[in-house]
Amino acid sequence: MDYAISVRHEGELNFTADNGRSSTSITWGPEDGAWMATELFLAGLGSCMLATMADYAHSNGIDLTGASVRVAAESAVRPVRMATIDVVYTLPEGLTEQQKDALIRAGNRCKVHNTIEHHPTFAVRAAAPAAS
Repeated sequence: MDYAISVRHEGELNFTADNGRSSTSITWGPEDGAWMATELFLAGLGSCMLATMADYAHSNGIDLTGASVRVAAESAVRPVRMATIDVVYTLPEGLTEQQKDALIRAGNRCKVHNTIEHHPTFAVRAAAPAAS
């Protein structure tokens, strides 16, 4: 596998995600200020799209300093999911419409966006607990 993280249940509805380089707390509800899994998902999408856009900008001599992205989602039920994801870039002034369009197309080519769009295959199974 190219990527792997582990998530550990810490009691109640609290979890710790670890990628081998750092860890972050995740909670099921936002009351304690920690990130929720859905927010991390949206942050991953937004940062991937903006990073891919920035790479394109750098390769094409476009100054993207100060650019940002806001990613929001609408929930749905049956099955519970994010039914609509809205991505809005704030781009620096002075860009042509052609540059803006090219930057947005570049952002849409990020790995996370492509993964969502092309429905990955899931392999889900249970493993035996590690020996104490």
